Amino acid sequence: MKFPQGLSARIAVAAVGGLLLAGGASAAIADELDTGDVDVTVDIESTDDGALTLTVDGTSTSLAEVVSGDPTIRQFDGQLPEVTVSDTRDPDSIPDGSFWSVYGQATDFVGQEGQPDIPAGNLGWTPEVIGEYEFITEGDPIGTVLDDGPEASVGLVEGELLYSAFTSEDAVNEGNNAWSATAGLTLKTGADVAPGAYASVLTISLFEDIG
Repeated sequence: MKFPQGLSARIAVAAVGGLLLAGGASAAIADELDTGDVDVTVDIESTDDGALTLTVDGTSTSLAEVVSGDPTIRQFDGQLPEVTVSDTRDPDSIPDGSFWSVYGQATDFVGQEGQPDIPAGNLGWTPEVIGEYEFITEGDPIGTVLDDGPEASVGLVEGELLYSAFTSEDAVNEGNNAWSATAGLTLKTGADVAPGAYASVLTISLFEDIG
Protein backbone atom coordinates (compact mmCIF):
# COMPACT_ATOMS: atom_id res chain seq x y z
CA MET A 1 0.00 0.00 0.00
CA LYS A 2 1.37 3.43 -0.97
CA PHE A 3 0.71 6.17 1.57
CA PRO A 4 0.38 9.83 0.75
CA GLN A 5 3.68 11.64 1.28
CA GLY A 6 2.52 13.57 4.33
CA LEU A 7 1.26 10.43 6.08
CA SER A 8 4.47 8.49 5.24
CA ALA A 9 6.57 11.15 6.94
CA ARG A 10 4.54 10.91 10.15
CA ILE A 11 4.89 7.11 10.26
CA ALA A 12 8.66 7.31 9.81
CA VAL A 13 8.98 9.63 12.78
CA ALA A 14 6.93 7.28 14.96
CA ALA A 15 9.14 4.30 13.99
CA VAL A 16 12.33 6.11 14.93
CA GLY A 17 10.83 7.03 18.26
CA GLY A 18 10.01 3.38 18.92
CA LEU A 19 13.59 2.29 18.24
CA LEU A 20 14.95 4.93 20.58
CA LEU A 21 12.71 3.76 23.40
CA ALA A 22 13.69 0.14 22.86
CA GLY A 23 17.37 1.01 23.12
CA GLY A 24 16.97 2.55 26.57
CA ALA A 25 19.63 4.80 28.03
CA SER A 26 22.37 3.46 25.79
CA ALA A 27 20.80 4.96 22.68
CA ALA A 28 22.60 8.04 21.32
CA ILE A 29 21.15 10.74 19.14
CA ALA A 30 23.51 11.81 16.37
CA ASP A 31 24.43 15.49 16.23
CA GLU A 32 23.30 17.38 13.18
CA LEU A 33 26.44 18.32 11.27
CA ASP A 34 25.09 20.14 8.28
CA THR A 35 21.96 20.84 6.26
CA GLY A 36 21.16 21.19 2.58
CA ASP A 37 18.26 22.96 0.91
CA VAL A 38 16.52 21.68 -2.20
CA ASP A 39 14.58 24.12 -4.37
CA VAL A 40 11.49 22.39 -5.71
CA THR A 41 9.91 23.90 -8.83
CA VAL A 42 7.05 22.92 -11.06
CA ASP A 43 5.65 24.34 -14.31
CA ILE A 44 1.85 24.19 -14.41
CA GLU A 45 0.31 24.89 -17.77
CA SER A 46 -2.59 27.30 -17.90
CA THR A 47 -6.00 25.90 -18.75
CA ASP A 48 -7.25 29.41 -19.61
CA ASP A 49 -8.53 29.52 -23.19
CA GLY A 50 -7.86 33.25 -23.42
CA ALA A 51 -10.32 36.10 -23.67
CA LEU A 52 -11.35 39.16 -25.64
CA THR A 53 -11.04 42.18 -23.32
CA LEU A 54 -11.18 45.97 -23.30
CA THR A 55 -9.07 48.41 -21.28
CA VAL A 56 -9.12 52.22 -21.17
CA ASP A 57 -5.94 54.07 -20.20
CA GLY A 58 -7.54 56.49 -17.78
CA THR A 59 -10.93 57.28 -16.33
CA SER A 60 -11.19 60.97 -17.17
CA THR A 61 -10.27 63.62 -19.70
CA SER A 62 -10.91 67.33 -19.98
CA LEU A 63 -11.80 69.68 -22.82
CA ALA A 64 -10.21 73.09 -23.35
CA GLU A 65 -11.53 75.99 -25.41
CA VAL A 66 -10.08 76.62 -28.85
CA VAL A 67 -10.90 79.14 -31.55
CA SER A 68 -14.01 77.93 -33.36
CA GLY A 69 -13.80 80.23 -36.35
CA ASP A 70 -17.47 81.07 -35.90
CA PRO A 71 -18.49 83.97 -33.62
CA THR A 72 -21.77 82.20 -32.83
CA ILE A 73 -20.11 79.00 -31.59
CA ARG A 74 -17.73 78.17 -28.74
CA GLN A 75 -15.57 75.05 -29.24
CA PHE A 76 -13.81 72.85 -26.67
CA ASP A 77 -11.37 70.10 -27.75
CA GLY A 78 -9.75 67.16 -25.96
CA GLN A 79 -8.50 63.63 -26.43
CA LEU A 80 -10.05 60.28 -25.57
CA PRO A 81 -7.77 58.17 -23.34
CA GLU A 82 -6.17 55.29 -25.25
CA VAL A 83 -8.53 52.35 -25.67
CA THR A 84 -7.07 48.85 -26.14
CA VAL A 85 -8.69 45.62 -27.23
CA SER A 86 -6.75 42.44 -26.38
CA ASP A 87 -7.47 38.99 -27.73
CA THR A 88 -5.50 36.17 -26.08
CA ARG A 89 -7.57 33.36 -27.55
CA ASP A 90 -6.19 30.61 -29.75
CA PRO A 91 -7.25 31.49 -33.32
CA ASP A 92 -8.68 27.98 -33.71
CA SER A 93 -11.08 28.63 -30.80
CA ILE A 94 -12.50 31.84 -32.28
CA PRO A 95 -15.90 31.27 -33.93
CA ASP A 96 -15.77 31.54 -37.72
CA GLY A 97 -16.98 34.87 -39.03
CA SER A 98 -16.92 36.61 -35.65
CA PHE A 99 -15.79 40.22 -35.43
CA TRP A 100 -15.43 42.76 -32.64
CA SER A 101 -16.35 46.44 -32.50
CA VAL A 102 -15.85 49.24 -29.98
CA TYR A 103 -18.50 51.93 -29.59
CA GLY A 104 -18.80 55.16 -27.62
CA GLN A 105 -21.89 56.87 -26.24
CA ALA A 106 -22.06 60.03 -24.12
CA THR A 107 -24.52 61.43 -21.63
CA ASP A 108 -25.58 65.07 -21.54
CA PHE A 109 -23.09 67.50 -20.00
CA VAL A 110 -24.61 68.32 -16.63
CA GLY A 111 -24.02 71.78 -15.23
CA GLN A 112 -22.23 71.46 -11.91
CA GLU A 113 -23.55 74.79 -10.59
CA GLY A 114 -27.14 74.34 -11.73
CA GLN A 115 -26.73 75.82 -15.19
CA PRO A 116 -28.71 74.19 -18.05
CA ASP A 117 -27.30 70.91 -19.40
CA ILE A 118 -25.50 70.70 -22.74
CA PRO A 119 -26.96 67.85 -24.86
CA ALA A 120 -24.75 64.89 -25.77
CA GLY A 121 -25.40 65.72 -29.41
CA ASN A 122 -23.04 68.69 -28.99
CA LEU A 123 -20.09 66.26 -28.54
CA GLY A 124 -18.43 64.69 -31.57
CA TRP A 125 -15.23 62.75 -32.20
CA THR A 126 -12.65 61.77 -34.80
CA PRO A 127 -11.47 58.16 -34.25
CA GLU A 128 -7.84 57.17 -34.86
CA VAL A 129 -6.34 53.67 -34.77
CA ILE A 130 -2.83 53.73 -33.30
CA GLY A 131 -0.62 51.81 -35.71
CA GLU A 132 -1.32 50.20 -39.07
CA TYR A 133 -3.16 46.89 -39.33
CA GLU A 134 -4.66 45.12 -42.31
CA PHE A 135 -7.76 43.89 -40.51
CA ILE A 136 -8.46 46.80 -38.10
CA THR A 137 -10.36 49.90 -39.17
CA GLU A 138 -11.38 53.10 -37.40
CA GLY A 139 -14.86 54.54 -37.35
CA ASP A 140 -15.97 57.59 -39.31
CA PRO A 141 -15.75 61.05 -37.76
CA ILE A 142 -18.95 62.07 -35.97
CA GLY A 143 -19.78 65.76 -36.03
CA THR A 144 -21.90 67.65 -33.52
CA VAL A 145 -25.47 68.84 -34.05
CA LEU A 146 -24.04 72.33 -34.55
CA ASP A 147 -21.95 71.22 -37.53
CA ASP A 148 -23.13 71.67 -41.08
CA GLY A 149 -22.89 68.37 -42.86
CA PRO A 150 -24.36 64.95 -43.50
CA GLU A 151 -26.30 62.65 -41.19
CA ALA A 152 -23.06 61.90 -39.32
CA SER A 153 -23.39 65.27 -37.59
CA VAL A 154 -25.48 63.77 -34.79
CA GLY A 155 -23.05 63.75 -31.87
CA LEU A 156 -22.36 60.80 -29.57
CA VAL A 157 -25.98 60.38 -28.54
CA GLU A 158 -26.09 56.72 -29.56
CA GLY A 159 -23.33 54.14 -29.87
CA GLU A 160 -20.88 55.37 -32.49
CA LEU A 161 -18.04 53.21 -33.86
CA LEU A 162 -14.55 53.91 -32.53
CA TYR A 163 -12.83 50.99 -34.30
CA SER A 164 -13.37 47.37 -35.24
CA ALA A 165 -11.83 44.18 -36.63
CA PHE A 166 -12.98 42.80 -39.98
CA THR A 167 -12.86 39.35 -38.36
CA SER A 168 -11.50 38.41 -34.94
CA GLU A 169 -9.53 35.46 -36.31
CA ASP A 170 -7.84 37.43 -39.09
CA ALA A 171 -6.83 40.14 -36.62
CA VAL A 172 -5.03 37.59 -34.41
CA ASN A 173 -3.53 35.70 -37.34
CA GLU A 174 -1.95 38.95 -38.50
CA GLY A 175 0.47 38.46 -35.62
CA ASN A 176 -0.98 40.79 -32.98
CA ASN A 177 -3.15 40.27 -29.92
CA ALA A 178 -3.68 43.91 -28.89
CA TRP A 179 -4.88 46.96 -30.81
CA SER A 180 -5.31 50.52 -29.57
CA ALA A 181 -7.26 53.55 -30.68
CA THR A 182 -8.06 57.05 -29.49
CA ALA A 183 -10.23 59.90 -30.73
CA GLY A 184 -10.15 63.65 -30.83
CA LEU A 185 -13.14 65.00 -28.90
CA THR A 186 -14.96 68.19 -29.83
CA LEU A 187 -17.72 69.92 -27.89
CA LYS A 188 -19.56 72.80 -29.54
CA THR A 189 -22.00 75.15 -27.85
CA GLY A 190 -23.72 78.42 -28.62
CA ALA A 191 -21.84 81.60 -27.82
CA ASP A 192 -24.38 82.30 -25.08
CA VAL A 193 -23.69 79.07 -23.15
CA ALA A 194 -23.82 79.57 -19.39
CA PRO A 195 -20.34 79.62 -17.83
CA GLY A 196 -19.34 77.03 -15.25
CA ALA A 197 -18.21 73.44 -14.95
CA TYR A 198 -19.97 70.65 -16.84
CA ALA A 199 -19.53 66.87 -16.72
CA SER A 200 -20.51 64.01 -19.03
CA VAL A 201 -19.88 60.26 -19.00
CA LEU A 202 -18.56 58.71 -22.20
CA THR A 203 -19.12 54.95 -22.12
CA ILE A 204 -16.80 52.80 -24.24
CA SER A 205 -18.15 49.32 -25.00
CA LEU A 206 -16.71 46.24 -26.72
CA PHE A 207 -18.96 43.85 -28.62
CA GLU A 208 -18.33 40.66 -30.57
CA ASP A 209 -20.78 39.28 -33.07
CA ILE A 210 -20.89 36.78 -35.93
CA GLY A 211 -21.44 38.17 -39.38
